[in-house]
Amino acid sequence: MSPRIAKWTLTVLAMTCVMAPACAAETPTRTSAALAPVALLARTPPTRTVFAEARFSPLLDRPLLVYGQLSWEGGDRLERHVDSPYVETTRIADGEVTMHRSGHATRHFSLDRAPSLKALLDSLVAVLSGDTTRLRTMFHSQLERHGTDSGWSLILTPKSARLARSLGRIGLYGDRDNLHCIMISEAQGTESIDLLGPLAARMPAKPTREALSALCRQAD
Repeated sequence: MSPRIAKWTLTVLAMTCVMAPACAAETPTRTSAALAPVALLARTPPTRTVFAEARFSPLLDRPLLVYGQLSWEGGDRLERHVDSPYVETTRIADGEVTMHRSGHATRHFSLDRAPSLKALLDSLVAVLSGDTTRLRTMFHSQLERHGTDSGWSLILTPKSARLARSLGRIGLYGDRDNLHCIMISEAQGTESIDLLGPLAARMPAKPTREALSALCRQAD
């Protein structure tokens, strides 16, 4: 997978599956309870939100900052438009990915070539549509409460051993029925943290993983 394709496997978009006892011993009842916040996040398409992303990688001297908009048109149709520091649009529809960066040729490839990206698509669409069944099919889940009683984080780890070789986990952070952050950790040590909606404006000029993690947990 090329670096440009891998870059969208955050975002987000989310894994060596070393499960905590509570997650490994998961039962259908506990799974339903863990995914309770997802049912509150359902939105009616089309929907759009701004994002600010910090990507941390062992190959980078400092995190890469990207700003833009994420759109969901319903079903498995997502679009990620980057406004800065370059202009690029990535569109997923009908199992195909189209990427166009200003000044470059448009690229097309099947979603089957990017399993981590497909997992991100599945998780985002499931969250936006409130589809807990879809999440249960693909991921183990662990819910934590933090901040006020309304603050929560949902950690998703893949059930597929194949996917776990490239994707560590997807962390969703929110408050009541709002999703504030998405953290995607890849198995190779790369991590992308996306601040969504109003929280995007609070992306620091020189972010650290620790500072962004704290911001996501305190944004309730």
